[in-house]
Amino acid sequence: MTGLDDKEGSRLEADARYLSDPALDGRSPGSRGHQLAGRHLERRLADLGVLPLFADGFRQPILDGGCEVGSNVCGRMKGTSGKTVLIGAHYDHFAGIPGADDNAAALAIALDVARRLAPWEGESDVAFCFFDLEEPPRFLGPTMGSNYFVAHCPLDLEKLSCAIIMDLCGHDVPIPGAEDVLFVTGAEFSPALVDVVRQAEGGRLPALMARNEHIGDMSDHRAFRVNGLPFLFLSCGWWEHYHRPSDTFEKLNLAKMAHVAAFVADLVRRLDGMTVAVRPTHARSFLAVEAETFRRLVGIDIPPVKSLLDAAARQIIRKLT
Repeated sequence: MTGLDDKEGSRLEADARYLSDPALDGRSPGSRGHQLAGRHLERRLADLGVLPLFADGFRQPILDGGCEVGSNVCGRMKGTSGKTVLIGAHYDHFAGIPGADDNAAALAIALDVARRLAPWEGESDVAFCFFDLEEPPRFLGPTMGSNYFVAHCPLDLEKLSCAIIMDLCGHDVPIPGAEDVLFVTGAEFSPALVDVVRQAEGGRLPALMARNEHIGDMSDHRAFRVNGLPFLFLSCGWWEHYHRPSDTFEKLNLAKMAHVAAFVADLVRRLDGMTVAVRPTHARSFLAVEAETFRRLVGIDIPPVKSLLDAAARQIIRKLT
């Protein structure tokens, strides 16, 4: 585990440690640990001055045939324009697996972003959405928390500047020399998002952009992509501890998580008040951006040709898995 230098980062560490505590038994839906995790997220949002997103509070019950099967936990910092930048991560996992990287790290990062942004005085609302039921058997179904949220959304999605979704954001990338990398997908659908990512990227955190089609809709960003909404999906990719009992707090890189939080906070500030146009055809001109990503990742110049970039992406994914 890599530690933090600043005292403020102790809260990031404490949130990640609590949410991945074996006593929560993986935050499996319906379990006591799942309930404790949800309550912790509500309490932390309130502590940070984040207001409830729903009329009845932070919770959005997820209904299946009239029965509540889970709940999203969501809040927001109010802006003035009616536009919204959304930060999302799922909080459920599997019994018997601590789920430190999947997805306690992203939850702790999102809470740290709220800390960094407060007090918020921007034009856009900043919504913090902790989605439930991302993991199987609800994955990709109508009761997957993010799908349910978009289908029953209290926000005006036509004024969504961007949904920033995080999953698997707490580990070192298992490629020598690229440990600090953060992968970003979704920017291929908007030149504006490419520019925002480039501007927000800092020297301590290489944010490498690639097409979402390489990995598919493996997390909550799917709900936004299939509805033609602007999104950025942030992840360190797969690794050997994915969905295994060895996904424990001690393996997290806390310093990298703090850098991710700083990066996301900068993204929010740059997206504030923006209108982002989404066009699938933009992906054609994105190939040059992706070629630069692969050069930075593996040190090899690859022409901006789709077939060559696809082959390189398959090789990189094999290294990650």
